Amino acid sequence: MKLSELDAVVFDMDGIIFDTEVIALRSWQDAADAHGLGDISETAMKCVGRSTADTLKIFEDAYGDKVSIEQMHIECIERFKEIIQTEGIPVKKGARELLEYLKESGAKVALASSTQYDVVVSELKDAGLLEYFSVIVGGDMIEHSKPEPEIYLLACEKLGADPKKSAAVEDSRNGIISASRAGMYPLLVPDIIQPDEEMLKLAHKKFADLLEVKEYLQV
Repeated sequence: MKLSELDAVVFDMDGIIFDTEVIALRSWQDAADAHGLGDISETAMKCVGRSTADTLKIFEDAYGDKVSIEQMHIECIERFKEIIQTEGIPVKKGARELLEYLKESGAKVALASSTQYDVVVSELKDAGLLEYFSVIVGGDMIEHSKPEPEIYLLACEKLGADPKKSAAVEDSRNGIISASRAGMYPLLVPDIIQPDEEMLKLAHKKFADLLEVKEYLQV
């Protein structure tokens, strides 16, 4: 697949543009430790690629009888901010190079993240990457989050692109399913979750990092 054959390229953010999934897991664990919940990694991993509302429901179902999930979420957010302020927002390998290539090529580029819109814009701005996206869709702009296709269909609609001629760059199971249901070409770049059989089946192609995606689109 060449870039010239595509209408657009739409990116997920956490785990694709930013190496923030690990920080999110750290933040949830730190908040859980403060409430004596022990290891909550299994529950937290279920939230990768999900909206805030879905995440809160998952935690409510798992620990709502032991702690205020609303309060723990507030503490998680504060911890996440502390880590980012101290360590910065880690950009994934190849992200800047791929985005610059797409910009120079005149490609239509959007971002479709389960994270809230204002947070997405703020983090992209802080990392100096906001200029590369002509359309941004946050998780609070849709009714049905990933794995439903709504977020990708909306991004393509705002770009004026045909989903069936567009690629989605994703790392999570929910993201790959969402892109596939939207009729797009899911480009899988695994992050903290290793792909299962369904992800590999639905993905158009699997890559080690975004530099490989760049090389693939240049061929």
